Amino acid sequence: MTWKRPEHIPYPSVWHTFQAKDTESDQVVTYRVQDLPEERFEEAIAHMMEYFVYDEPTCRAKNIVNEQQSVDEIADLWREFVKLRLVLVCFKEGSDEIAGMNMLYVSQQSDKEEYQCKGSVWRCIYDLVDYTMKKANVYERYGVDKYIGAMGLSVAPNYRGRGIATEILRARIPLCKAVGLPLTSTCFTAIGSQVAAAKAGYEETYVVSYEDMAKVDERFVFPNITTKYVKCMSKRVE
Repeated sequence: MTWKRPEHIPYPSVWHTFQAKDTESDQVVTYRVQDLPEERFEEAIAHMMEYFVYDEPTCRAKNIVNEQQSVDEIADLWREFVKLRLVLVCFKEGSDEIAGMNMLYVSQQSDKEEYQCKGSVWRCIYDLVDYTMKKANVYERYGVDKYIGAMGLSVAPNYRGRGIATEILRARIPLCKAVGLPLTSTCFTAIGSQVAAAKAGYEETYVVSYEDMAKVDERFVFPNITTKYVKCMSKRVE
């Protein structure tokens, strides 16, 4: 990951604000989506470890939490992402509790270094995502040489049902504009995040069913998974 955030872009910046229901009442309050501050890096990893690895369909189906090497490797990857100062976090106005977050990074066509991991569960999930993104052919399809990607979208349980995932995905657009990236594209593995992305204006770049993925590689069998498709979804920065 050789990309660096332009130094003239203030950090941390707020990229998006929106109104949604409070967690304590039916009152509508303001939420903001901003850069994850440096002093919250480890707390953000802990949030993902508490929620994402249990909730995300492929992690849950393969029971990733029971393979320590895989858990450690995904945490280490997220630690690399936070250093880029692109990770988005959502806060309710007046609160410093993490309501939701999105682990962002920059995918560059010029990056030839292959990511290495040894945990069998994480390797399987990573390879599923990698296969989907290669099939999506994002660089050629959209005529770009880099874009904002993501590996991990999470909303804390007591903040769910408020459209926060959709608003976090919307916040990627002003972030992309500010840092000079023309596109955002992600492999969405869960129906909830796919619906949120569609609401935020993302288009389907490549879609494949989990059933068909199982025919591509015998490792791509995810027991009791309820999401039907894996989707690469993308949005141009206008």
